[in-house]
Amino acid sequence: MKLNLEVWPNMPWGRLEAAGPAWNSWGDKPVTWCAEQTARYGYDGIDFIYAKLLDVPADEYDQQLIDLRATTDRLGIDIGYLGCHSTFVSPREFDRERGIATFKRALDAAAVLGCESVVTLIGDGYYDPPLNVLLSRREAWRQCREAITEVAAHAAKLGLNVSIELLQGTILNRVELIERMFDEVGADNLRLTMDTGAFYIAVKPFMNVKDAIKRLGRYIDVVQIKDEVGLPTIVNTNHIWFGGGLVDFRETFEALSEIDFQGYVSVEWEGWQVGGNIGVGEPAGIGLADFDRVAEESLEFLGEFGFKPQRTK
Repeated sequence: MKLNLEVWPNMPWGRLEAAGPAWNSWGDKPVTWCAEQTARYGYDGIDFIYAKLLDVPADEYDQQLIDLRATTDRLGIDIGYLGCHSTFVSPREFDRERGIATFKRALDAAAVLGCESVVTLIGDGYYDPPLNVLLSRREAWRQCREAITEVAAHAAKLGLNVSIELLQGTILNRVELIERMFDEVGADNLRLTMDTGAFYIAVKPFMNVKDAIKRLGRYIDVVQIKDEVGLPTIVNTNHIWFGGGLVDFRETFEALSEIDFQGYVSVEWEGWQVGGNIGVGEPAGIGLADFDRVAEESLEFLGEFGFKPQRTK
């Protein structure tokens, strides 16, 4: 397995109600600078939230992709995936159409960058935000299936995978639901993103995590690694600094080793986005936005459990 670092733009979700105008120390840096810095810390690769690539003037976008690919090739690191958390389920059809179009554009960018996958969670959710007030479960499932089918077909033309994130607040928040959806879509290029926070908050109450990893192992191509604590329901969770939460990193490493996982383990630190007691920040409401600390200390912590970059072995 390879160890990557995920990089975010400032204010990644555009809206302010969850986290305010969230800022991190790499958020306004050029993507080539981020790649240089990630390589300097010793990671195998870098992953980007797609909005980071969009955060340039439109007439610079295409050249930025070319420059980024040249930089990572020169550094000898991978770009494992782009994370494009697009709206696939919504009572507002125009939002849904825009979300699907954005995801296709992210796939086009991934092809230029040499990625294998584009990752998405099923935005805008179902349980969080509670779209169940406006949509029946049957309708949400239909929208989800049709959107996945459409983007998977576009990805197949580019030789790419679509990696769906099992996530607490979405309609795909259980192992059996992922399996059912993948069977219904029937696309060979569907993969699964395993978020350790989601697995220990959403999956573990219903299934042993090792069993879940083994059961879904044929699909998993990306592991987003973080620590997490649960609040009143599985939907309300907080990302917390490594070692302060409920994720069993030893068990995770052993389970991935048992299935001979050869994909990307990506450090996904989201606690820089301060959100208060039920938001996306740490429970104390204090975010850690220094990504140089994140890059360095994540390697130190995860190395204790076996997660080490291949470049440094």
